[in-house]
Amino acid sequence: MNPRTARRVLIALWLAVALAPAATLSRHPYLQNVRPDRATVMWTTLEPGGGAVEYSADRKSWLTAAARIRQFAPAETGLPADFYQYEAELRGLTPGTQYSYRVLVNGRVLAEDEGMRFRTPGPGPFQFLVFGDSGVGSPEQARLARLIEVERPALVLHVGDVAQGAGSFNEYEDYYFPFYRELMKRAPFFPAPGNHDYLTRNAAAYFAVHALPAEAVPEPDRGRYYSFDWGNVHFVSLDTNLPFSEALRAGGPMLEWLERDLAQTRQFWRVAWFHHPPYSSGFHQGAAIRADLRARLIPILERHRVQVVFHGHEHSYQRTLPLRDGAPAQDQGTVYITTGGGGAALYPFRPHPLMAFGEMTHHYVRAEVAGARMTLRAIRIDGQEIDRVTLAPAPSLSDTPVVNAASFTPRLAPGAVVSIFGESLAGEERVAESLPLPQDLGGVSVTFNDQPAPLFYVSNSQINAQLAFETSGLALLRVNTPNGSAEAVVLMTGTAPAVFTVPAASGRQAAVVHATTGGLVTREAPAAPGEFVTVYLTGLGRVDGAVAAGQAAPRLLARAPVTVLVGGATVQPQYAGLAPGLAGVCQVNFQVPEGLAGGLYPLVITADGVASEPVELAVQGASAVSLPRPLGAKRDP
Repeated sequence: MNPRTARRVLIALWLAVALAPAATLSRHPYLQNVRPDRATVMWTTLEPGGGAVEYSADRKSWLTAAARIRQFAPAETGLPADFYQYEAELRGLTPGTQYSYRVLVNGRVLAEDEGMRFRTPGPGPFQFLVFGDSGVGSPEQARLARLIEVERPALVLHVGDVAQGAGSFNEYEDYYFPFYRELMKRAPFFPAPGNHDYLTRNAAAYFAVHALPAEAVPEPDRGRYYSFDWGNVHFVSLDTNLPFSEALRAGGPMLEWLERDLAQTRQFWRVAWFHHPPYSSGFHQGAAIRADLRARLIPILERHRVQVVFHGHEHSYQRTLPLRDGAPAQDQGTVYITTGGGGAALYPFRPHPLMAFGEMTHHYVRAEVAGARMTLRAIRIDGQEIDRVTLAPAPSLSDTPVVNAASFTPRLAPGAVVSIFGESLAGEERVAESLPLPQDLGGVSVTFNDQPAPLFYVSNSQINAQLAFETSGLALLRVNTPNGSAEAVVLMTGTAPAVFTVPAASGRQAAVVHATTGGLVTREAPAAPGEFVTVYLTGLGRVDGAVAAGQAAPRLLARAPVTVLVGGATVQPQYAGLAPGLAGVCQVNFQVPEGLAGGLYPLVITADGVASEPVELAVQGASAVSLPRPLGAKRDP
C-alpha cells in the first residue's frame, strides 16, 4: 500500500469512529458471574452499536473483550421502545485480584468511574450479602438499598421476587437496576427466581437480564439452578417455582443435578438459597409447597451437610435453630434463614418452637466468612443489628477414619503416610510447602496417643499425615480444629506395604520408575527384561536407624524382610528402605527378571509376609491386556 492510500484508509477509519452515533446508556454496567478466571459485564443502550469492555489489573495494561448484543423489541418487553443489551465475558483473570473496567460502544467510552472495579474469588476471608422480596420501588426498598450500598461485599445473593409485581421487564428496569446500580457495578448479584418473577412468561425477563453459571446444568434448565465456589464456600441456587412438580418430583433433573453437585464439592462451607421457605412462621405457614420441600429437597441438603439455607417469600426475618430431620440438632444441623424483608410489604411473624429468632422488619443479612467460622448478622432498616449467630461446625470422622494413603485400606504401619477422612476437618485447603512437615497446618493438628503427627495436607474432608515410627498397636487418634476435636481408635500392625499411584495419560499408574532415567514405567514406556527399576510405596514399618516422622529421610534399610513378586516369580530387591529426601515414602529397587516375556504383570511387594495389593508392571513388548485397577477411583494421597 502506497503512502497516499494508507493515509486515506487511516482517515476513513478515524472518521468512522468519530462520526459513529453516540449510544444512549439506559441500564448502567453491572457485574455477573464473577469467577476466579472470568467475569461478565452487562449493560443496555437505546441504540445499537459495537460494544466492548476494557479491563486491567493495574490500570496501565488494558485487555479488551468484545460484547454480544441482543435487541429487545416492545412486542417482547412491553416497553415503549427498542433497547439493546450487551454482554461481554472477561477471560484470563487471576484469582484474588482486583480489576478495573470501562465500557465502550462504537469505540467511545460510555461508562467509566472509580466504582467500576471488582475482585475475583480467591483464598481468605470475605463477606456476602443476602436479601429478597425487594422489587416494588417502595420507600423502604430505597432506604434499605442506601444501607446496602455502603457495604463492601464480594457478592450478593438474592432469594427471589427480584420483581415483586408481575416479573415484567419494566419492573426490572424500574425497581432492580436503579436501586442497586452502585453496588452491582462492583459486586455480582446471584439470584434465585421467586414466584413473582415467574408471572411474566415463566420468568422470561428474569432470565434475559441475568448471565448465571451454567456448568453441568442441563441446557433447558440453565439459569434456573446453578452452583459455584467462592473462597472456601460452595454456593448452590435452586428454583422452587413453576413447574414445581417437574423441579422437585422424585428423580427430577434438578434433584439429580443437586445430588451430583453436592457429592463432588470439597469446600468446607455449603450454602444454598431459593425462594420458598421449608421452615417458617407467618403468612405462608400453611402452604403445601413447604411439605414438598421438606420431603424431597431438604433431605438432600442435610445429607450433604449444607450448613445454612437462605430463602424469602415470608416478608420478615426468621432464623431457625440448627435442624436435622425437622427437629433441633445438637451438632451438625442446618440453619434456615428467611430474609424476605427487602422492601415489599411486611408479613407478621409468630413465635414457633423451631425458631431461634424472628422479627417483622425490613432488613438484609451480612455473612462474614473467615476460615471455619461464618458469622451471620441481620441488619434492620435503621442500620441496627437485630440478630447474630456464628456457625462453627465441629469436626467429625468417617466410619473408617484412617486408611493407608497409598492403598486406601485400613492397614496401617509405623512411619507410613495415612489419610484421615471426615467432615469439617479444616476450614481451607492447605498443603505443606517444605520439609520438615509442620505439626499444625491452617490451625489443624493431629495426634496419635497424644504424639503430634506431621501433616502433608488438610481440607474439609481429608487430612494426610505421617505416623511416627514408634507408634504401634492400638492408638487414639485425635483431630484438633479451631471448632473442636474428634477422636477414634485405630489399629497399627508391624508392616502394611502399599504402592503409590500417580496420574498418567491412561489413568492412575503405579509409581514405578526406570532407575536410569527416573521416567515412569508405563505401557508406552515399559521396563526391559534385566533393567533395574524403583517402586515407591509406604508402610514397610520400622527401619535400622533413627529418623523422626516428617523429616527428610536418610538412606535407611527396612527392618522387615522384603521381597518382590513379578508375575508370580520372587525377586530379591537390591534395596528396600526409606526414600532419601522424602517423608513417609519408601522405595524398593529391583531388577526385572532377565527371561521375562513382554506383557503386563502383577507386581506385589511383601514385607514380613504382608503383601501389598497388586499393581501393573509393563514389560517391553506389552499387549493391550490390562489388570483391574482398584485404586483408580481413589483420591490422590
